[in-house]
Amino acid sequence: MMRALLMVMGLLAMFSAGAAPPLPGAAAQLLPTLGAEVDRFWPALAPRAFVAGVIEQESNWKIGAKLQTARELGAGLGQFTRAYAADGSLRFDALEETKRLDPSLAAWSWRDPYRAEYQLRGVVLKLRANNRACAPLMTDSREALACAAAQYNGGAGSVSKRIRLCRVTSGCDPGRWFGHLEHRVVQSTARVAGYGESFAEINSKYPGRVFARMQKYEGRL
Repeated sequence: MMRALLMVMGLLAMFSAGAAPPLPGAAAQLLPTLGAEVDRFWPALAPRAFVAGVIEQESNWKIGAKLQTARELGAGLGQFTRAYAADGSLRFDALEETKRLDPSLAAWSWRDPYRAEYQLRGVVLKLRANNRACAPLMTDSREALACAAAQYNGGAGSVSKRIRLCRVTSGCDPGRWFGHLEHRVVQSTARVAGYGESFAEINSKYPGRVFARMQKYEGRL
């Protein structure tokens, strides 16, 4: 009992002194690799903590993270997903789509989807591509990153639908995610088994959740 009390007191003293909060999963181990991937593929990214926030939101930095339902499989640090329609046909394959963004991912496949090096590179490349698509549409770089995160979670099509709905909604600015596009619901509002929320809720809240998680990575990446 006394040992536990001393441990708690020690942690409280550490945090009150301004010590950095602990990192989840394999984050401490993999942050140097992620930093190298950002340097190589997206050196202009600011803040760099953005990609780390996405990875924490997706997998909590668990290399073998897996989310599987009857019709989809999300694998690895970035939860790259393969999904099927009711008739068994392939709806989309995010891993294969991401591979096409750079030749250095050519050897990555569903035979070994969890490989950390490819997962981290894939997240950086996918978010970079999303940001390039979002930047001309958003009012500033922060809103563009929010748009990129929303695309990573729900796809570019869902964000495009939000923009179109916003344009015909009084008081809505289609160049801003926060306070505007985030409230334009275009996905199903039915709660999804295994998720605890509807796809609309998940996508609407996703950028804000990523931004909240980014803070612990400032100065560490």
